[in-house]
Parts: sequence; structure tokens; C-alpha cells
Amino acid sequence: MHWLREFLAAQHLLVAFFHGQAFFVLALSIAFLIGRSFRLEISRGLAALAIFGLCEALVAWFPLLTSAAMALPPWLAWMRLLILGIGYAFLLTFALQSYFPFEMRSAGRLTMPPRRIVVVVLLLLWMAGLAITCRVGVPPEQVRVYGEIIARYGMVIPGGLIGMWGLRRHTYRTIGRERLPLVGPHLRVTGVALGFFALFGGLIGPAAPFFPVNLINEELFLQVTGLPVALLRGLCGTAIAYGIVRAFNVILTEIELWLENMERRQALTRERERIGRELHDGAIQSIYAAGLMLESAYHTIPGDPQAARALLARVIESLNQTIKEIRRYIFDLRGEMLEYDLETGLNKIIKDFRVNTLLETEFVVKGEGRVPLGIERRQHIFQIAREVLTNVARHAKARRVEVSLTYNAHNLELRISDDGVGLAALPIDGEGQGLRNIRERARLLDGKLEISTAPNQGMTFTLTVPY
Repeated sequence: MHWLREFLAAQHLLVAFFHGQAFFVLALSIAFLIGRSFRLEISRGLAALAIFGLCEALVAWFPLLTSAAMALPPWLAWMRLLILGIGYAFLLTFALQSYFPFEMRSAGRLTMPPRRIVVVVLLLLWMAGLAITCRVGVPPEQVRVYGEIIARYGMVIPGGLIGMWGLRRHTYRTIGRERLPLVGPHLRVTGVALGFFALFGGLIGPAAPFFPVNLINEELFLQVTGLPVALLRGLCGTAIAYGIVRAFNVILTEIELWLENMERRQALTRERERIGRELHDGAIQSIYAAGLMLESAYHTIPGDPQAARALLARVIESLNQTIKEIRRYIFDLRGEMLEYDLETGLNKIIKDFRVNTLLETEFVVKGEGRVPLGIERRQHIFQIAREVLTNVARHAKARRVEVSLTYNAHNLELRISDDGVGLAALPIDGEGQGLRNIRERARLLDGKLEISTAPNQGMTFTLTVPY
């Protein structure tokens, strides 16, 4: 191992290249992931992590711009420090966004969350401190060293530690228990790597003649361990990228499987209804045949009572068989959730939707004097909600879904809205099988269906059902 330490210590440019490459791959991987998962609640903050990765890669590659015997030109040194500070500010932004995932709203509009204000203020104070110390005559080289140390202590250490804990907290809050064993281990790798980066990227920085930097810094670490800190930072970046990519690949695969399963269930529901209609026709035919046999028995009674009794026995047997078939088919065709009331059933559907798609979903119940609905009407409303939510997950590219159930004086109103791409992504003309099913169910409910949409302004389905 001694020869390896000597080799790594001598090949500082190779180590710097690996350090930068690891974080560049992190930024590139997240950029591809954001395109596929930007609407997921758990992906909020990934853009900040990608910018941090890109800035860290650039900072790591700055030594490649000069030879080993030369220092960076002053303008390049200042540029390196500025990129370093901006990158660490984005790391802290990602950490705070993981720990405090909700955004503040004001008058229905998104405002800048306090967490971002805190980071912006810290970055501006840091830059102002650099400018002030230069103005008072502190040597530029010393200002750059002190500025880097402050950035590492003030943003990397809290960013790495808060990010480690916040990612774990955010994972448990957004990922359902069923899928947590699939995703949790990969995100734990990312969290642990962020914790180690707080150590190797924050606590261990450039040397300076004050506590605690005089006791733990890059030069002393290299002398004691023989390992350049840049190598360990690069390993942290590799672990962060691995954990993020693996976790989101699992999440996106599970979402696709859930969508396929929902589409199969909807197809099965349509097939059940078709069979139910056919059964309805068959039952009518059976009853009609029994009526004909009763009429024949009626005319047979005066001349041959024995034959009439035999014919009546056949009629009774036929009717009993028809009743059994109707009961069996009704039990099989009604499907699940028969025992749920409207609120409980909708809450279950929305919870399954949120767990399986990871979209931020809100369910609100309003109004008093709630009127219970029959099983058939509840089943139609449940299927409409499933159909609309599946369309949102598949086509809308939304980030947030709001579902409200309002009990009015003479009717109830189910409203499902999203903030997706709107009409451009959802087939609402005659070619859309899903929308035809929704309209047909609304008609069977004697209800009214309204669709409000505009390009890039989301879509709102409003179903009004009279009691």
C-alpha cells in the first residue's frame, strides 16, 4: 500500500482529473434523470445537486490548466473561488430542499421559499466579505485561502450533513413502505456519501495558521495518510452519482409497472362491464323463456295437470338457476372496494396514486350534510377518479395534483386538477378511450363533466353528481 500512496501523491493531476470526472458524471447523470423525473416530488432539488456537481468538477479541473511548478493566474484563481462558492451554495440549497421539501404559497402563487433566501443571503455575505477584505489591504492570496475555508466550513459541512439527514427524511416521507426496500439502500449510499463529503470536502481544506485549520487540512492529511483528499472527494462524488442513478432507475421502473397495472385493471373493468351487459341480456332471455313455459303450463292445467306440474317444476328450477347465476356474476363483476364509503375509497385511490407515482398529491374534503351513495354510483366515481389520475400520470407531465370532494346542498362535486402540460398531452377528442369511459360513467350517474384546460396550464376535471 505504501507504493500506492506514493504513486497517488505524485500523480496529483491524475487525481484531480478523477475528482472532476466523478462530479461531472454526477451532474450529467442528474441532467438526464431530470428530463424523465422532474415531476416527481422526490426529485425536487436535483437540479441544485447537478449544478453543485458541475461546479465541483470545474474547481477540481483548474489545476490541469497550469503546470505543477506554476500557480494559477490571479484572474483564474478568483474565478475558481467564485465557482467554488456558488457550487457549495447549491449544495446547501439541495440539502435544505431535501429537509424542508414544501414551498410557500402566497395568493395562489409560488414565492421564493425561506430556505433559498437563507442560501442567497449567505452567498452574498460571503462575496461581500471577500470584497471588503480586499479593500482593506489583505493580500489577495490570503483572501482566497480564507474565503475557501469559510465556504467549506459555512456551506459544505452543513450542506453535507443536512443533505444526508434530509435525504433520509424525504425518502421515508415520499416513498411507500412497499417500495422502500427497493429504493432505500441506494439513497442511503447517497446520504452516506454526502456525509463523507462534509468531512473530506468541508472539514479538510487548505492550510491556514488558525484553529482548527492548523490541525486538520489537506497537507497534514496527505502527510499522515499518504492519500490526497481529492481522491476521497472523487470517491464521494462517484458514490453520490451511483446512489442517485440506481434509486431513480428503480423508481421510474416501478412507476411504469404501476401504470401498466392500472391500465390492465381499467381494461379488466371495461371487460367486466361488457360481460355484465351480456349477462343482463342472457338473464332477460332466461326469464322470457320461463314466462313462455309458465304460459304453456297455464294452458296445460285443464287437460293434463300432471304435465303442468312437471312443467312448473322445470320453470322453478330454471328461475332458481338464473337467480344463482345473476348473484354469482354480480358478486364477481362489481369488483373491489364495495365496503368503502366515498371518502375512504377516494382516499385509498389517491394514496395508491401518490405512493406509486411519487407526485405531490393533496386530497381535500369540503361541505357538511354528507349524503351516502349506493354501491353502483360509488363504483362509477371510483373508476372515474382512477381513469383521470392514470391519465395525469401517463400524459400530463405534472408535478402536483389536487383532488377535492365537495358536498353541496343538492349534489357533490369531485374536482381533479394538475399543473401539467394541459390539452397538448391528453387525447380528449373522440379517439381517447379513457375520456369516452369517463363521459359514459358521468352519464350513468346523471352527472355533469366539465374539462378546463389550456396549453402548459394543466387540466381540471370537474364531475358534478346529483344526490
